[in-house]
Amino acid sequence: MASLEEIRSTRLEKLNFLIEKGIDPYPASSNQDITCKKAIDQFDKLVKDEKSLHMVGRTIGIRAQGKIIFLDFNDGTSCFQALLKKGEPLSEESFELFEKAFDVGDFIEVKGTFFLTKKEEKTVLVEEIKMLSKSLRPLPEKWHGLSDIEERFRKRYLDLLSNPEVKERFVTRAKIVRLIRQFYIDADYIEVDLPNLQPLAGGATALPFRTHHNALDMDFYLPIAQELYLKELLVGGMNKVFEMGKRFRNEGIDAMHNPEFTMLESNESYADATSQRQFVEKLFKFVVKGVFGKLQFEYQGHTIDLEPDFKVMPYPEITDEVYKKEIRPTLIQPTFLIDYPVSFNPFAKRKEDDQTLIDRFQLVMGGVELVNAFAELNNPVDQRDRYLEEDAKGKKGEKEISPSDMEYLEAMEYGMPPNGGIGIGIDRLVMLLTDVKNIKEVILFPTLKPKS
Repeated sequence: MASLEEIRSTRLEKLNFLIEKGIDPYPASSNQDITCKKAIDQFDKLVKDEKSLHMVGRTIGIRAQGKIIFLDFNDGTSCFQALLKKGEPLSEESFELFEKAFDVGDFIEVKGTFFLTKKEEKTVLVEEIKMLSKSLRPLPEKWHGLSDIEERFRKRYLDLLSNPEVKERFVTRAKIVRLIRQFYIDADYIEVDLPNLQPLAGGATALPFRTHHNALDMDFYLPIAQELYLKELLVGGMNKVFEMGKRFRNEGIDAMHNPEFTMLESNESYADATSQRQFVEKLFKFVVKGVFGKLQFEYQGHTIDLEPDFKVMPYPEITDEVYKKEIRPTLIQPTFLIDYPVSFNPFAKRKEDDQTLIDRFQLVMGGVELVNAFAELNNPVDQRDRYLEEDAKGKKGEKEISPSDMEYLEAMEYGMPPNGGIGIGIDRLVMLLTDVKNIKEVILFPTLKPKS
């Protein structure tokens, strides 16, 4: 078997051969009259019309049989078969050029008419063929396969080519994001753009990433959360706002955590935790129905059913470590956890009937925490006291705090309406709905340690 370098060397020779023939192996323009999927769907009509049409795609298989060559190509919508016949109707020169210079992996353009083979295979009979992009390396399934997990994440483009289910997973991710955005917009929320360079890393208790701006000669932080900016917009009269974007937390990497992740955050004036729970339940049912066509789906061997009302239970009076190890994995069906101690969040409003608790909830499903939400603190005096507590923790060496933000406090003092805030981990939701256990499987280019 030829080595990778030998294969690459041979393909470079073919590239030069094309150039010597006056053929551009990477032309700027191409023609596509119909996609592979539409050709499959409209095949009977195409045969009847007897029209020559242009199709494009990556060659994924070549089977030579003397004076005929069958090839399979994929344009991203589906696969289709082409037949090259030497001299009829493809010219002998074009046929021989294909034999000498074309390989699996090349992008091509073909022109021809459609017919059904004796084996009833939908096929285009090629009249003309054109190189669109000459590949210099073999596709992984023709080389040594791409099954190594770390290599899959490092070379996601090959992962997508080798494993169709991976591409389908990211198509599903795009659909989930689209459904969430649709639900929010239909509920009269305004989507906003918020800064990714922030003078303070606030809105959550996490260690941030720091960067430096040369012209201003000052440090900025990448966002660990965007809720403070969203709540400032409520002060300005924008009553329903959301942002879906990247967050950055300088934390460990494991099956549930990536330093760069996608999150939706929203705030609604005059809402509280109870009304936001109702909103979240409707949202999740809408998304699941949109993805699966029903309210049930499979995750890690469990059937999760969103048809009944979501369960509601108080947060158990145990340490967070014990909860994560003993309780959370058992919460398979949709469950709202409520009634958290004040120490759990510096921005949540205290419960009116118990000042030691905050009006907060989390949604757990499949043993995975998906949503964190609460009635937002809008009392600037209480907020200032909470900030002082956070600053005191920082002075004692605690790194994951939310430091005092005087600009945010000033905005609060102008008057902030009562409001509810929601945070949804998009990556974790995609994990759940695509039945995978590692967050890297749902992030196209996850953060990885460099190869040594």
